[in-house]
Amino acid sequence: MNNFELEGFRFYTPTKVRFCETDANGHLSHLSSVIYMEQARCEYMNGLGLFFANSDGNLADKTFFLVNQSVEYKSQAHFNDNLDIYMKVSRIGTSSIETQYAIVKRENKQLVSFATSTGVYVDVHTQKGTPLPEDLASRIEQFEASFLGQQQKSSIHSINY
Repeated sequence: MNNFELEGFRFYTPTKVRFCETDANGHLSHLSSVIYMEQARCEYMNGLGLFFANSDGNLADKTFFLVNQSVEYKSQAHFNDNLDIYMKVSRIGTSSIETQYAIVKRENKQLVSFATSTGVYVDVHTQKGTPLPEDLASRIEQFEASFLGQQQKSSIHSINY
């Protein structure tokens, strides 16, 4: 058994596995893991003020398009398991960001899955990539700093198949 460190992960959102999110084998469906990551990404981007809609409900002129996502499934989760979905920005490019996710069972700190994704910042009118806001790095640091102290550095137990 290896340990996965949550070092660098400050933001997370909790969830509980619903029955409809399990598959015929009785464990969390791979699709549900991706949906949990999307929820974390939406909450994170909303916290940065970069969500797809403005506060008045109108669509924003710029948004992120998900262009790549890779998921490694490490262990099973089941109906009623309490999970924490961690997310962090791992790289900031000119018009894209790379993010990492860790889905963890809250009760025993077992790593369920780990993922990476790439989002491109797009002008919705031209449908082309556009430079990220100049203050994005400072926004990220300020947003993530608001979570310091809520989550102590901990080891997550990972199972190798």
